[in-house]
Amino acid sequence: MDGNTSFSRRSALRAGALVVGGLGGCLGGSGETTPEPVVDHPAGQQINGTTDDSCETPEKRDSKDPLVVEFDSREALRCQGKLFDGFEDISRWNTYDGYVGGDLSTVVQGVQSARLTAKPDQSRAWIYRRFEDGLDLSDRDLSLAVHPGEGQSRVTQFRLQLLAPDRENRIEMWHPVGGVRGWVRLDFGPTEFVGEPDLGDVREVRIQTWVGAEQAASCNVDELRTTPKLSEPAVVITFDDINVTQYRNAFPIMQKYGFSGVVGAIPWVADQRGRIGPKRLREMRDAGWDVVSHPQDENPLPAYSPEHQEKLIRASKRWLVENGFEEGARFVIWPFGRTDAKTLDLGAKYHYMGFLGGRCPSGRITGPMTVGRVNGDDVETTLRTLERAKRSGQVAVIMYHTVGGGGDRITTGEFEQTMRRIKELGLRVVTASDLWEMQSTGM
Repeated sequence: MDGNTSFSRRSALRAGALVVGGLGGCLGGSGETTPEPVVDHPAGQQINGTTDDSCETPEKRDSKDPLVVEFDSREALRCQGKLFDGFEDISRWNTYDGYVGGDLSTVVQGVQSARLTAKPDQSRAWIYRRFEDGLDLSDRDLSLAVHPGEGQSRVTQFRLQLLAPDRENRIEMWHPVGGVRGWVRLDFGPTEFVGEPDLGDVREVRIQTWVGAEQAASCNVDELRTTPKLSEPAVVITFDDINVTQYRNAFPIMQKYGFSGVVGAIPWVADQRGRIGPKRLREMRDAGWDVVSHPQDENPLPAYSPEHQEKLIRASKRWLVENGFEEGARFVIWPFGRTDAKTLDLGAKYHYMGFLGGRCPSGRITGPMTVGRVNGDDVETTLRTLERAKRSGQVAVIMYHTVGGGGDRITTGEFEQTMRRIKELGLRVVTASDLWEMQSTGM
């Protein structure tokens, strides 16, 4: 199973220019839960004279290698929608806990990012921005560029909160980042509805990361964006490792409901007993499934040298193409749900989308190499995620390994319960290819 180009105008500003706790431009919190709010008006932030920051068409790669994709999907999708806040003006934000400052040395786009820090005696880094007249986000979804940090102070999750209009009526959005390193874009969706939130009247946007007791934290966020809602909610059903129970148990149930799925193939085990071989995989493909790459070795890809990572990624994709799975070969399920900056760069060279772990649905994709998935073995959480995807008009991606194979994995009965609920909710079931086509790349 489980970057980024800079504006040249900031290059002269980056040498050691970091503004953090206690220095000019920094906001700090003492742990109080009700500080005086900074009131803001819902005006778009001006970037190069416009409130809409669309990406340029990415350059097509000049490569005759048939395994290399034509363009970097991250460059094609990262600017979908509108820039909500680029953190160029940190004074727009205040803190409930921890500290926030402008960081000129760790940036995705523009001049600076926001650096969130917390001392060991602070349980979290927590910032917020208030809107006096309210924001209408009823037809928008949110995404955020995040850097979890390094070493002992790195964080493992980020949380967005929308107070709509107050704390008793809000939306919680949690996204884990334990499996990633470096800058990534996260696409957020609800993990909890509290009260009866009205997204037509959002009065406060919060960004938070939980630290815990006696643990310092340091991380960065940049480019909070909004994207228009998709035309309809959907679900992607994925399977890792080509375990034969996926063919014997899950495949016929999904056929009964008229669903197609996504199966991540490990080429070097496809002929082993207990796995789905090429013939059966082609049967699934002919039923509308995507057979995608899952280049798993003994350890997560970041544990290996870039050369060995690329060897695995290329070998996996070549096997897919040679066995008739060209459509699915455009996508990858990251082994063990772990990547780092180099892994993502290599992945984007050979694939358009990559799937990780996660816990929330999402809308239009701005981080195509880090698409989150909910663990299907946790049936209750999965069912709640499906209901939230339906309510919020988003896409839920489910991850499975074995179905009815024993152990702590999902039973065949529980799997059918989940498929039945998808049908009851009227969710459209899509493949990775469908999900890719749903994105507005213009290409």
